[in-house]
Amino acid sequence: MLRIPDRFYWVLPLGAWTLLILLSLGLTLYQGHNAASATARQQGRDIFHMIEAMRLWNSRSGGIYVRQSETTPPNKYLELPERDPVTTSGIHLTTVNPAYMTRQMAGVIASESGIRIHITSLRPINPGNVADPWETQALQAFEQHGEKERSEILDSAGEPVIRYMAALYVRKECLSCHEKQNYRVGDVRGGISVSIPATDFVARADASRRQLVIAHVGVWALVALMLLIYLRQYRVQWNSLKNLTATLEDRVRERTARLAEESAAHRASEQEARQHHQRFLDLVNTTDGIVWEADARTFVFTFVSRKAESLLGYPVEDWQTPGFWVAHLHPEDREWAPQYCASCTGRLEPHRFEYRFIARDGRVVWLEDIVTVVAENGEPTLLRGLMVDITARREAELEVRHLTQRLTLATRAAHIGIWEYEPHSGKLVWDSTMHELFGLSPDEFSGRFDDVLQLILPDDVPHLTKLVDETLRTGSDFVTTFRILRHGTEIRHIDAQAVLVPGNGQQPLRMIGVNRDVTERKRNEQELLRLATTDVLTGCYNRGYLQRMLELEIDRARRHGDVLSLLMYDLDRFKHVNDTWGHGVGDQVLAQSAAVVRDTIRRTDTLARWGGEEFMVLCPRTSAAEAKVLGERVQQALREHATPPAGVVTASIGVVTLRPEDDADTLLKRADDLMYCAKQAGRNRVCCDVDAV
Repeated sequence: MLRIPDRFYWVLPLGAWTLLILLSLGLTLYQGHNAASATARQQGRDIFHMIEAMRLWNSRSGGIYVRQSETTPPNKYLELPERDPVTTSGIHLTTVNPAYMTRQMAGVIASESGIRIHITSLRPINPGNVADPWETQALQAFEQHGEKERSEILDSAGEPVIRYMAALYVRKECLSCHEKQNYRVGDVRGGISVSIPATDFVARADASRRQLVIAHVGVWALVALMLLIYLRQYRVQWNSLKNLTATLEDRVRERTARLAEESAAHRASEQEARQHHQRFLDLVNTTDGIVWEADARTFVFTFVSRKAESLLGYPVEDWQTPGFWVAHLHPEDREWAPQYCASCTGRLEPHRFEYRFIARDGRVVWLEDIVTVVAENGEPTLLRGLMVDITARREAELEVRHLTQRLTLATRAAHIGIWEYEPHSGKLVWDSTMHELFGLSPDEFSGRFDDVLQLILPDDVPHLTKLVDETLRTGSDFVTTFRILRHGTEIRHIDAQAVLVPGNGQQPLRMIGVNRDVTERKRNEQELLRLATTDVLTGCYNRGYLQRMLELEIDRARRHGDVLSLLMYDLDRFKHVNDTWGHGVGDQVLAQSAAVVRDTIRRTDTLARWGGEEFMVLCPRTSAAEAKVLGERVQQALREHATPPAGVVTASIGVVTLRPEDDADTLLKRADDLMYCAKQAGRNRVCCDVDAV
């Protein structure tokens, strides 16, 4: 069996203690590293989810129209037939799709907070979206290995940056822009990377690691010293016992020698005690904190470790001056801190509290004071404590509050309300913007989900509650729009999006979402749609709308084997009306004749103004014979309705029916030719295809 020489009796216990400390330090550093990485990843993930929610709203809305400007020019990489419409008042608009919106938002966010957001892909349409090397590796991992996100803390231009990137998957709404690139629903389209400045974050993490190392070294040294003292004393006692046992055989003969040995041992013990005391002082003075002792009645310090001088700048001797501690407290803490300490001391309660102390160089240092009360006969006599510098921690807490304030300002600027819902309790938490959206003051808001449902229009409640239940059950996306009754009379449209946050042992399942008032957008969309499809003078559909409907109806007719007819008519001698009665009467004739024709045709037919005094009637599921009859009815109705003072205005009508070889252009050409045939034949006539005659 392996035996350790007696002179190395301390190796095994000290080695075991050292190994234990190293394991503790390694585990603590590892956990701290994982916690820092998780915090960095969560920051990037939160920003990504917010951007993704905005993109999903844009995508499901089919893109949005905004006024063209220097900062929002037309997107030359977006190929849509109506990308850049012009309003009737001459305002040039352009379509902003999710990618374009992401780039616009990235610019604003970068200028306001320094956070860089980059939408990219391995096959970008816009060269500005080309991935950098780090993004390229992440995108390849998304496509080849099925990863969903990646995050790291990297150096960028000598400064640490939190880099986070998550995959963007192709949804059904995305195919309108990306179907030509052979993407399918569920494919990885690309990703969004988030770069967050992390100088303060990394500095705090490094400071925390240094403090852990120093604390572990201090604890190791203290316990090791105590262990060596104990082993030393134990060994001395053991040797003394052996010597005592040996001397029992001849007490008288060795008594003098034993007394001499005991006397020498006593002197050695006193010397060793003095050495131990000095070692204790050295250990206290090297501890990462100020170790102190004070009179419990006067608060005058009787002992202060040397750390006080390096930490706060005052010599140890100054601390023993009466009133020194109170005099150097921060003015805002000078009254309550001594009162709190005195109150706890009077109750013999150990306590810890945080306060600010003015250093010798004028710095404000945050201290955490951990105090123990020593009592005799039920009365406090001494206070012993440890002051720890927590300035870095308080500054980190302040930075977190500043980040929260920036997020609040951003959501308020966009007028976006944030809410949180706990299904198990029905509790609903709103921010201030949510109260503004719903028109409720905090006192009027009960914080219950069932009470909020009372503010939603009854027609929208079943869909909303069903979607909430489905999200809680399956974890699917929560995206919807509903209407509320604000102030009891005003109907507002609310756009809502939310994500599901899984619960754990301490926190239940909950939903976190955002709401935005989109009432004005809804009104503008309806008005833009009306202006984009309607002729202002006659109230009929315009030429562009009819062209789109004609192409759709041709596709539908061929897909289902239906017939399709088209009437094109021109008001006879309309120039004479304008020349004789003026353009005001001419406009009345156009509007009146359009109203007559609209009342004559069927509800399934589409009436549109083609240009000037020319009109079109699109007739789905209508044969040539039926279309001819309809044309004659239109003629008869126009003859029966005069427009004073112009009188009766007739029309020349061309009627065509879709043939197998026709497309939209040839069908329109044939209708135009037949209309002119009717004019050449004497006007006020209906001319049809040869097959229909």
